[in-house]
Amino acid sequence: MSMINKNYDVVILTHIPKDDVILSLEKLLKQSTKPSKIVIYNTCENLFFSKIVNVEKFKKLINLGNVKVIHIKEDEFDHGRARNDASKLCESNYILFLTDDAIPYDEHMCEEMLNSFDKYSTVNSKVAVVYARQLAKSDAKLKERYVREFNYPDYDIIKEKSKEEELGIKNYYCSNVCAMYDRDIFNTLGCFEEDIILNEDTFYVYNAINKGYRVVYSSDAKVLHSHNLSFKEQFSRNFDIGVSQYERKEIFSKIPSTKEGKKMVLNVSKRLLGGFHIIMFIDFMIECFYRYMGFNKGKRFESLTIDECIKYASNKNYFIKKK
Repeated sequence: MSMINKNYDVVILTHIPKDDVILSLEKLLKQSTKPSKIVIYNTCENLFFSKIVNVEKFKKLINLGNVKVIHIKEDEFDHGRARNDASKLCESNYILFLTDDAIPYDEHMCEEMLNSFDKYSTVNSKVAVVYARQLAKSDAKLKERYVREFNYPDYDIIKEKSKEEELGIKNYYCSNVCAMYDRDIFNTLGCFEEDIILNEDTFYVYNAINKGYRVVYSSDAKVLHSHNLSFKEQFSRNFDIGVSQYERKEIFSKIPSTKEGKKMVLNVSKRLLGGFHIIMFIDFMIECFYRYMGFNKGKRFESLTIDECIKYASNKNYFIKKK
């Protein structure tokens, strides 16, 4: 890839951001290949600074010439639409989507992602998306660290139609926590699907691969991202996943995600038990129960009332709009 084409814009979606977004901005501005523009697309304008400790530092960063802040109302948020609207402010060849709790690991993250477009594209199959390896943050629990290591290995993965049987649902996995898109292909394919509860990245990848494009997991492009979710939060997140999969049965009925989920549980369990982390293993088993219950409840959401769905969902706004 020639240097003239190595230009990209960054879109960071924020919702009551914490100081992680300051670290992210600092790392982005120090990248070996710097972004042309950074767009912060935020919900809840009145709470924008409420959880930022170093407000003055944050304001100084967002007052830079290449950083633009856009505020929308919380009830206007949609995982696909927000990113689509933000992408319209981008003019570079590539768009990097980040969440506000994702922090570039080093100054080469973006360059590694850009290089993957050139490295893995062929004459007949261009790379449409490159997503990064997620490393657990220093405060992550051991079970979360092992889950990240299972989902984000230390080797690159090329995803294309011919890999569906080998990779299963993982062939269509991608994470907009940190993912870079070829903007021309993005616009050609119609951007992200809208009015969905989540999984806009997976649905886009499914469409791209079935249109003949490639998707790449770049293990050398690293981002710090992890969560220490409560059991209730895991239930709600997996409820959303269940809803999403039910609403796109044409994908998940023929390529179920449960097989990959079982592999993850077995892998993490073996590592915890192998290290004699018995208490953490028990904690992980309880978490898996909540994940399973939330997922199955989500797949059967049509049998619930709207109020019940709002109660269970992580993305409550999706169901509030349906009232």
